[in-house]
Amino acid sequence: MKDKIRAILVDDVELMRLTLKKVLEQFPHIELIGEASDFDSAKELINTVKPDLVFLDIDLNGLTSIDLLSQVTHVPKIIFITSHPDFAIKAFELNAIDYILKPISTERIRKAIERLTNDDTTPKQVENEAINPLTDNNERFEADQIILLSFDNKMNFIKVKDINYIEAFGNYTKIFLSDGKLSITYNSIKNWDNKLPQDTFIQIHRSTIANLMNVVKIEKWTNDTGRLYLKGIDKPFEISRSYFFQIKKKYKI
Repeated sequence: MKDKIRAILVDDVELMRLTLKKVLEQFPHIELIGEASDFDSAKELINTVKPDLVFLDIDLNGLTSIDLLSQVTHVPKIIFITSHPDFAIKAFELNAIDYILKPISTERIRKAIERLTNDDTTPKQVENEAINPLTDNNERFEADQIILLSFDNKMNFIKVKDINYIEAFGNYTKIFLSDGKLSITYNSIKNWDNKLPQDTFIQIHRSTIANLMNVVKIEKWTNDTGRLYLKGIDKPFEISRSYFFQIKKKYKI
């Protein structure tokens, strides 16, 4: 990055732009060179001034800035600042620097800018309790327990036993339901493993947890590893050597 980071603000709420400009006054290496309040003006501004960085809201008068980024000819670094927690997975796919939920704080902006200057392009946090079903207590979920997850921009209640498998995704986890729906939470595989019922879920790899009730078969594979098949999914899941050993030790008769 250059010594001065040329940045623009894109938000359809004027008060939000004013607030963010006030916060950014504390960062002299951020040079604000423009702002936009809607989809079309943001597109034109990005293509014209070619900023290094855009502080970008998701909702621009009913249009999504995710679509905006597919239409610009210049691709800047992005820090999303939004009221919508449900687009974090798309932020990953766009290599956003960060995904910050309103209301913003100076410290939260500082962390995002530090990641930018350190060339760390992995969004690290979505600070919202509603999309994080794991709590700080040590009690495990029951299989029939209901938790709240986000699907397709909507919050839904699901039963724990309806989770088919969970995969690590950077600092997030992807939660796949038995009906094929996908959710994402800011959490680790370890935290899920500590919360899920042990008689229903099993970790098969450092990045994967599977629902035992949905297992079709397990087979040996090369180098003492294994492969696991789940209902409705043709592609097998790898069982690492250490987890395969633990599975055989615990369940084989």
